[in-house]
Amino acid sequence: MDSIPKMIKILSSKQIRAVDQYTIEHGPITSIDLMEKASMAFVLSFIKRHGVSKQIKVFCGTGNNGGDGLAISRLLIDKGCSVLTYCIGDLTRASPDFKINFERLKSISDPLLLESKSNFPALNEQDIIIDGIFGSGLSRQVEGLFAELIDFINCANCKRVIAIDIASGLFSDQNALGNIIIECEETISFQIPKLAFHLPQNNKYVGQLTIVDIGLNTEFIDNQKSKLFSVTKAYVQSVLKNRNIYAHKGSIGRNLIIAGSKGKMGAAILSVRACLRSGAGLVTAYIPECGYNILQVASPESMVITDPMEDIISHMPDIENYNSIGIGPGIGTSEPTAKALRGLLKNAEQPLVLDADALNIISDNNLVDLIPENSVLTPHPGEFERLVGKWSDDYERLNKQIEFSKRYGLIILLKGAYSSISDSEGMVCFNTTGNPGMATAGSGDVLTGIITSLIGQGYKPYEAAILGAYLHGLAGNLYVSTASEEGLIASDLISLLPNAFSESRIK
Repeated sequence: MDSIPKMIKILSSKQIRAVDQYTIEHGPITSIDLMEKASMAFVLSFIKRHGVSKQIKVFCGTGNNGGDGLAISRLLIDKGCSVLTYCIGDLTRASPDFKINFERLKSISDPLLLESKSNFPALNEQDIIIDGIFGSGLSRQVEGLFAELIDFINCANCKRVIAIDIASGLFSDQNALGNIIIECEETISFQIPKLAFHLPQNNKYVGQLTIVDIGLNTEFIDNQKSKLFSVTKAYVQSVLKNRNIYAHKGSIGRNLIIAGSKGKMGAAILSVRACLRSGAGLVTAYIPECGYNILQVASPESMVITDPMEDIISHMPDIENYNSIGIGPGIGTSEPTAKALRGLLKNAEQPLVLDADALNIISDNNLVDLIPENSVLTPHPGEFERLVGKWSDDYERLNKQIEFSKRYGLIILLKGAYSSISDSEGMVCFNTTGNPGMATAGSGDVLTGIITSLIGQGYKPYEAAILGAYLHGLAGNLYVSTASEEGLIASDLISLLPNAFSESRIK
């Protein structure tokens, strides 16, 4: 697989420069006009969120990102904003487009040159800071007066710091830890998302991310090779199936959820109910005896098979007649459960959905080699660390994820903001839905049920993982659109899954 239709490719800084250049040469559009277009897109996005502000300070380097900053200053002034602009660096070595925008801005407002720390401007909490010091092409450590300025801005504790395209000091596609980086509340980036935006370690340098279209050549972008993608609603719409008019409960998925132990039957309930709410035709729960009455009452639509043991799972049912199997939520890691899981892994011929304690048993007992190919594993970072070992930064973590998927032929859905979903060919899709309110007990159990249901309906495991993450996050977003992140619980996600499916279909 060389591409995933209708997803947004994540490109390297080198590729982004090539896209810019191709757009200029084949637009036809001049580089200064492309800069003007990008700057206007930034300004329109800025005003939509912040209105016409009276306290804006724009900091510009002397490269093209600084040229964007100068154009943005001028356009904001034209919109009625009060703007002060500061330049840092050697103006005699500035880029040609910077020099053009410098002269354009001088006609309405004089930019101030920062030549030493002594003439850094006073900043207060009410100022909106726009960062245009460095752009996406930066690949070296920030030093000297530039580093002092970034530190000065960070220490000023301004509540609203907005990066043009990417925060100064942050590298597009490689680790920048140890560098001094502008800390942002918001980034308004130009058309092509950067890998850096999707990794947890960079959160305070990205903030709220907005991607604006600036008219880059989409055909050339489509022809760029990448194995990194950002999931879009258009992709989800293109993949979601419509139910056949002659469908019946046996034709749209016979699903098995193996879950629960004494004190953790809630995990089983959440997974089963999520599986049903995601379109499953039939769902059978395999649980310990202690949960029989609980599950029959909590989910009357499901069937229940109980283990011989009262409090834990010690055996596995016959799995031959099921289209999909999800296992792990709340099962614990006792020796009988571990032995039963080993047996299941040995005998299963179909891909499995493995979560929670199933993953812990696999890592504790070195059972990875037994997992059927194309199974979907849904670890949180702690569970993933137990599978692959420690990492020094999130770029190494991502590489470990890719190599693990390729080595064992598995799909890894590493949960968190921008959940990363990797397959056996080294493709990685970053999910784009969800919010911090979903960091709540049982949220992962719901995801297990959704993916199990989708596989049962005939989606390929990688499709099911991508769709499951997207719909799961969208349900969370629908909740917080009318309520608070703090109030969100896992059951709310299940209740809003029908709305998430409806929202994701082509109207």
